[in-house]
Amino acid sequence: MTERRKEKRNAVDLKRILVAAVALLMALMMVVPLVADVVLYGFAYDFTISQEDIDALVEQKEALAEQQAEAQATLDSLQDQENSAVDRLNAIEDQLDLLAEQINATQEIIDEYDEMIAATQESLAEAQAQEEVYYNLFLERVRSMEEEGTTSYWEILFNAASFSDLLDRWSFINDVMQYDNDIMDGLEAAQEAVAGYETQLEEEQSAQEEIKAQLLDEQAEQEDAAVEQQAVVAEILENQETYAAQITALSNQQDELVGEISDAEEQLAAEQAAAALEEEQRRLEEEAAAAAAAAAAEAAAEAERQAAAAAAAEAEAEAERQAAAAAAAAQAEEEASNSSDADTSTDASTDTSTDTDTSTSTDTDTSADTDTSTDTDTSEEDSSSSDSSSDSSSSSSSSSSVTGASIIAYASQFVGNPYVWGGNSLTNGCDCSGFVHQVLAHFGISSPRYSGSFASWGRAVSVSDMQVGDVVVYSGHVGFYAGNGLLLSALGENYGITYCSVYYKSIVAVRRAW
Repeated sequence: MTERRKEKRNAVDLKRILVAAVALLMALMMVVPLVADVVLYGFAYDFTISQEDIDALVEQKEALAEQQAEAQATLDSLQDQENSAVDRLNAIEDQLDLLAEQINATQEIIDEYDEMIAATQESLAEAQAQEEVYYNLFLERVRSMEEEGTTSYWEILFNAASFSDLLDRWSFINDVMQYDNDIMDGLEAAQEAVAGYETQLEEEQSAQEEIKAQLLDEQAEQEDAAVEQQAVVAEILENQETYAAQITALSNQQDELVGEISDAEEQLAAEQAAAALEEEQRRLEEEAAAAAAAAAAEAAAEAERQAAAAAAAEAEAEAERQAAAAAAAAQAEEEASNSSDADTSTDASTDTSTDTDTSTSTDTDTSADTDTSTDTDTSEEDSSSSDSSSDSSSSSSSSSSVTGASIIAYASQFVGNPYVWGGNSLTNGCDCSGFVHQVLAHFGISSPRYSGSFASWGRAVSVSDMQVGDVVVYSGHVGFYAGNGLLLSALGENYGITYCSVYYKSIVAVRRAW
């Protein structure tokens, strides 16, 4: 039981493998023609790009180049402005440094004036105090003189009692006068000092005010320089942003245009290649049609030659048969006249007549009336020889009537008919192997139904010896060599039965059936 189960399982596995192989083979038969279509006609697209479009894009590129040059000049100008702004910024920074130094120096001067004014004010205060002292002494002296009356110094001298008293009085008057002079001199000096210090104070304060005004101007200039510095920095930043934005925009535009030009050039090249391929296909079809017409004419001429040769051979054989029959009849008559046995002659004549009729029904309508068995045997031998000759001639005629030219002449009338995978109709649609199979079947030649099987069918022929009508086998495709480097086959759904280059892909084998 176990062995039977194993055998049954093996049979099931084998069946599965066979089914999978058949499915894979059918899938390959479906895919390979499509792959061949893609390889052979890879450029079959709907193209709309022309050379004028390319020229227009090139003009746009040149215009963009001019715009880029102008933009570059503007950017160079901006760069110059930026460099100038940087120089101005450096100058302003230097100016700010100088103004700061000037302001510091001015502030030091103002501080020194503050010290000088403070010292002058102190000296003025001391002078004013001294003036006030002398002024008070002067008032006391005047008040004293007013209280003592208006006695003059002369009266004091004249009232002297003696010379010594006169000297004392003179010394006293001299001291009083000196005292009064000192008070007046001190008061005058103090007033002059006060006036001098006041003038000096006014001058110092005026100079300080001027320095303070200068300081204010310097501070205002410093503020203006700082504002200008900020403006220059903003200008530099703005120029940098403008520069970067313009560079980015121009670069993006140029990249896009270069990409468009590249795509257009590739599309135009593909279109031109497709047009060239179409033109080459048209030329090949014309050449193939001419070759097919020539092959058909040659096949017709060859058929006529073969028919004429067959007719001549048949006529020659008929003449030979008639001559043999006449010779046999003459010999039979001669023997009949010399024969003494009438019954034997009659029987022989009857037998000969029977044999002759049999020979005639087999080969030709020619009959010979003979009376002897010897003539009959000879007639039968000749008839047999004639039959053999006729059969041989007929077989030779049938074999030689199938030529490569006749195959192509017959196959070329289906050019333009559709491709149908798995189809077997030369008019309504067939695939590559079906086309070859049906054309060969028309000539009574048995062939495989799958393209891969043709590689081992018929008689092998080298590619260099390939002739019109030979079957050319590829990987996944098969067709007839039509001459002039052309292949006639059911090429694919997009092309139907048509011509293409026999070298459109690698040739696996070339086979011949006649």
